[in-house]
Amino acid sequence: MSAEAPNRAGRKVTAAAISLALVGAAAIARGVLLQGATTEAPFLLFYPALGLSGYFGGLTIGLASIALTAVIVPVFYPNPPALANWIWFCLLAPSVVLISERIRRLREKSLALAEESLRLRHIMNLVSDWLFLTDESGVIEYANETPRLQLVGAAEQLTGRLIQDFALPDEQAALRNLIASSREEGAAQAEIRFSRRDRTPLLVEIRCSAIATESRRVVHVSGRDVTERRMMERKLRAARQWESLGALAGGVAHDFNNLLTSIMGYASLARESLEEGHPGAPLIASIEHASERAADLVRLMLASSGYRPRNCERLALEEILNGVLAKHRVPENGFVKISAQPCTVESDVRSMETLLWSIISNAAESYGDSHGEVGISIRKVDNLPSDSGAVLNFEEGEPPAIPCIEIAVEDHGSGMTSDVLERAFDPFYSTKFTGRGLGLPAVRGIVRAHKGLLRLRTTPGQGTRIEILLPGAV
Repeated sequence: MSAEAPNRAGRKVTAAAISLALVGAAAIARGVLLQGATTEAPFLLFYPALGLSGYFGGLTIGLASIALTAVIVPVFYPNPPALANWIWFCLLAPSVVLISERIRRLREKSLALAEESLRLRHIMNLVSDWLFLTDESGVIEYANETPRLQLVGAAEQLTGRLIQDFALPDEQAALRNLIASSREEGAAQAEIRFSRRDRTPLLVEIRCSAIATESRRVVHVSGRDVTERRMMERKLRAARQWESLGALAGGVAHDFNNLLTSIMGYASLARESLEEGHPGAPLIASIEHASERAADLVRLMLASSGYRPRNCERLALEEILNGVLAKHRVPENGFVKISAQPCTVESDVRSMETLLWSIISNAAESYGDSHGEVGISIRKVDNLPSDSGAVLNFEEGEPPAIPCIEIAVEDHGSGMTSDVLERAFDPFYSTKFTGRGLGLPAVRGIVRAHKGLLRLRTTPGQGTRIEILLPGAV
């Protein structure tokens, strides 16, 4: 049984009691007011009582009140009234009850429709989609809350204005044609660019359909903001393209590396076969030097594609770091501060050297012509590091199992703007004239190949901090 049933039964009982009281009161009032008077309409005072009984109690209580009136009347009227009065009573009394009961039903339906209208309006204002009703020319007759807040703000209204006026100038004709085609061909759909109230563009998927009423035709326009979705789709396509290019670069670099091995081997044999002071020795040395530079470039390309050599071994990171700093020349304006604990990882020497030197050189070059300090720390982590409160601008990968190794490099140089950060990990992108644009992409590929975590925090004019978490050697 629904919760409404007991309430309805209670109202019936209350209405029956009220009807009984009203009919009795009307009978007593008739006897007191018209005592000794003669009239041809003795039931006149009962009509209001019968109307109220039909309104509050419904058809059943109203008919019961008529029957009750017929029983009570002879008590107060010993002289039967004229036959005409009885005929009028039999016709009018049921009519009064029926009309009163009908009025009650119409009122209940009106209240239910008003409540449903409020509920529907509330729901329509809560939805994130745009909902419009316009005439055939595009004049807005109704708009829910979402487009109003995005297009004009809370203080203004959309009704009475052309919907195409809110589209970008080069899109207004397309929206006008879309509304026209919905009148002729039914539902029509297109993507239209609108202008937000702050003048930023907004891509909306618009669907129009014409609704025929008795007197005219109304156009229903619904819209859905697809700006972020289209942006994510573009980024996904770009990521797939970069993934394909990475696989291609990895394959080409692997084969080219085999060719370089042959070139460097034969160049070394040729140099050893020459006598001391031979004029061809410097030329062969130039071939070896160019081959070594090409090998470094191939190594960076392989690292960027996520390639990991099979010949891995247990490596002491602090020893690899000391070897990198001894082999490579740090810019004179950069001072390197090292804090390295004894840590061991399962990897290959080339990958770790490339990883360390890429982030160190990137940090040192961020100072430009100014002097600054580059902080390098290597430590064993038994608990995942908590967030330091600084904004995390980039994060990729999953934290490795505990215990793991953390490599952190921090500088206080120029930092990265949002535009530079967006492309910092793209292969061959560089802000330096002589840069190859493979440093950070190689770091990203190496971390990905080792199933580690890469984090980057940067602030323009304040510096950058790169954190790398790698699985420790078991």
